[in-house]
Amino acid sequence: MILTDNGGTTYTPCPAGSYLARCIQLIDLGTQTTAYEGETKRARKVFIAWEVLDDECRRDDGQPFVLSKRFTQSLHEKAALRKTLAAWRGRDFTPAELKGFDIKAVLGQNAFLSVIHADKDGKTFANIAAAMKPPKGMTAPLPGTEPLLHWSMAEPDWQVFAQLPPRLVDQISASPEFKLLTPPKSVTLPAPTAPAAPAQAPAPHAAKPAPAGSGFDDMDDDIPF
Repeated sequence: MILTDNGGTTYTPCPAGSYLARCIQLIDLGTQTTAYEGETKRARKVFIAWEVLDDECRRDDGQPFVLSKRFTQSLHEKAALRKTLAAWRGRDFTPAELKGFDIKAVLGQNAFLSVIHADKDGKTFANIAAAMKPPKGMTAPLPGTEPLLHWSMAEPDWQVFAQLPPRLVDQISASPEFKLLTPPKSVTLPAPTAPAAPAQAPAPHAAKPAPAGSGFDDMDDDIPF
C-alpha cells in the first residue's frame, strides 16, 4: 500500500486529505507470493491507480499525483477489493453481478479518495484509506491528462506492457500466468501526444459513460460520467 514508489524516483507524497481522482490504471499482476509474519501466501493480485484531479494539489514538478493500491482479485464478502468497489459504486454487488463482474468498468471512472500518511523507515508515504463514490454534484477542477492503461493476462496488450514501470514489469514477469505467454521480440509504441496547453480557467470535467450494467451508471444519484 506504499504509494510513492515511482520507479525509484522520490517525490513529496500527496498531502493527506480527500480528493476527486480518476482511475487510470488497471493492471493484472498475476499470482504473487507474499510473506507476512512468517507465513507465505500466494494470491492473484490486481494493481489499481488513480490520478488526483485537483489544481491545488500537484507534485513539485507540476504533474498530478498518482496514487495506487494492490488488491487480491476476489469478490468475497470480506475481500478488500469488494469493499472498495462497493464504496466506490455506492452500493454492494447483486447476486447476478457476483457471478461475473467485469472490473474493467472502473477504468476512467472518478472516485473520491481519502488519503492518509504513514511513516516507515524515516520516510513518509501517502496511502489510500478509502475510495468512495463522489458526492452528488462534485466535478473535477482539472481534466485528466494521464493515459488509461489496462493490462490483462487473458488478453495481453504488449504496447501497454511496454509502458509499465520496471517495478510492475518485474512483478508481472515473475507470475506463473505470464510465463505461459509468448511476448513479442519488439513492440512499437504509439507516438506520444503533445501536452495540452495550460488552461486559464479549467472547466469542470466528467469522464465518459461506463458500459451499461457496470454498476457505475444505474444509480439515480450518480454524477454524470
